Amino acid sequence: MLVDISNHWQSGKVFLYRHDELVMSRCDSIDVYQDVTEDAYRFGIGKTPLYYHEVGTSVIYSKMEYRNKYGSIKDRAGFFMISSGIKKGLLDRNKTIIEASSGNTGIALANIAKEMGYRAKIYVPNASSQATKDAIMVTGQEMVEVFDEASKHGSINIDAAVSMLKKEMEMKPGKYVNFDQYSNDANTLGHYYTTGPEVTSVIGDSITHVVISIGTGGTITGLAKYYKQNFPSVKVIAVMPKPYHKIQGLKNLNVSKTPEILSKNMNLIDEWMDIDDRDAEDMLKKMIDLDLFTGLSSAANYFSAVKIAEKYPGSKVLTVFPDSAEKYREAYVHRQLFTDDEYNEYSAYFRKDPSDTLYYGK
Repeated sequence: MLVDISNHWQSGKVFLYRHDELVMSRCDSIDVYQDVTEDAYRFGIGKTPLYYHEVGTSVIYSKMEYRNKYGSIKDRAGFFMISSGIKKGLLDRNKTIIEASSGNTGIALANIAKEMGYRAKIYVPNASSQATKDAIMVTGQEMVEVFDEASKHGSINIDAAVSMLKKEMEMKPGKYVNFDQYSNDANTLGHYYTTGPEVTSVIGDSITHVVISIGTGGTITGLAKYYKQNFPSVKVIAVMPKPYHKIQGLKNLNVSKTPEILSKNMNLIDEWMDIDDRDAEDMLKKMIDLDLFTGLSSAANYFSAVKIAEKYPGSKVLTVFPDSAEKYREAYVHRQLFTDDEYNEYSAYFRKDPSDTLYYGK
């Protein structure tokens, strides 16, 4: 059943939900992915809080994905790829997971693989934050740092890491399993089976717009599939950074290869928006006043969601906060977004995140 919001008002923070209240829609390989969904919740991934903030007569709902077990939205994709791979017989103890990632997917795969007893090797662009690299290395899994042309501009492009990964697999056939977050349907289905239904279980069918920035395309395609199948009137809006941007985790499709999971689901996207680094940086600072200290991709999403909320009065806009500011001290201080003291102050304060399912912003 769906939770009736009116029956759960309690001191401004409310709406706890149970797994059996999630709305599950049918999809390919339904038995495998329903099993993976249940396993994910038992593993401690998913059921993140939903941040609520009014913008005029509109409301923005943002999934606080940094509340996942290993700190980002990619915990969902990582778990779905590994768990479904095991169930399908693609991964055994003799093989090593190999993946290219600018950050969060690499962290998720390295941690999940370690906890499950598997080895992982992660290829990371040099321009990714040092904290991201440290978070992978501390797991004891192998990390390969990749230098490329984009790194010279301080920009992040995953294509060189993918190319190097493929060469390694060619040299050592049979040693590795590459789940390939850019083409793996499990990346999409992690959001189809968990993120979308979790939102519906809390606020019902009120969402009018989904606004998500482009990385691998997993989040936007998973939510688009879920909403287009269950609530067809919902508009799905993709957000793309400018070429040679510095927003870790995002892709500009004019200078980077379009991920397969995105290209085959383009028909689900109704509208496109651009986001400039400066707009994301300005929003990052403004979000401090909303009790939020996040990564720049979260700020990019929120900036875009606010634009849609203002453009369509009375709308109910869904977006996500992929990660927190935890990994970006070096980048934020270097770009003079915050001083060291400011970063330390905000980081300490905002570790005290809400535990309730729906959290009301200021």
